[in-house]
Amino acid sequence: MITKADVIAKAMEQGFDDVGFTSAEPFDAHRTFLEQHQKAYGWVEASGLGLLQGTDPKSTLPGAETIIVLMEAYYKMANPTFLEAHFGRCYLDDDRVTKDGLALRIKAFRGYLRDHGIQSKVPFNLPHRMAAAWAGMGTFGKNCLFFSRKAARQSSWVLPITF
Repeated sequence: MITKADVIAKAMEQGFDDVGFTSAEPFDAHRTFLEQHQKAYGWVEASGLGLLQGTDPKSTLPGAETIIVLMEAYYKMANPTFLEAHFGRCYLDDDRVTKDGLALRIKAFRGYLRDHGIQSKVPFNLPHRMAAAWAGMGTFGKNCLFFSRKAARQSSWVLPITF
């Protein structure tokens, strides 16, 4: 049987900066906010991104009991200064096109969970920052950014990834 400590150890081995756990309860307050602000967010729902559906983790994975949150810190490597004038730092480290960094580590972590009998998904529409806050991994600043308690020197240069 896999333990919480095993999951944490594997996440750290994969290079993630922090790990948290929270229940897979619906994000009711988030859903209410989205419903009350359809003027601002309705276009996202109309485009098919399903933010309202994402407020209930069990709509993505029925039977889900726990959300695992992995924290990825942006800007782990130095980039040439001249490039920073043309691209944001986080985009220099972004592998959404090349899929040769973070994407491989997420896939390996999911494989580890699967090998130990745990079904997982990485839902794009789950409120990742709120899940990280529920997991005790940080707080929200006055600027609405998520500030990590541990990763990236307690800054907002983080990306919470939910499983």
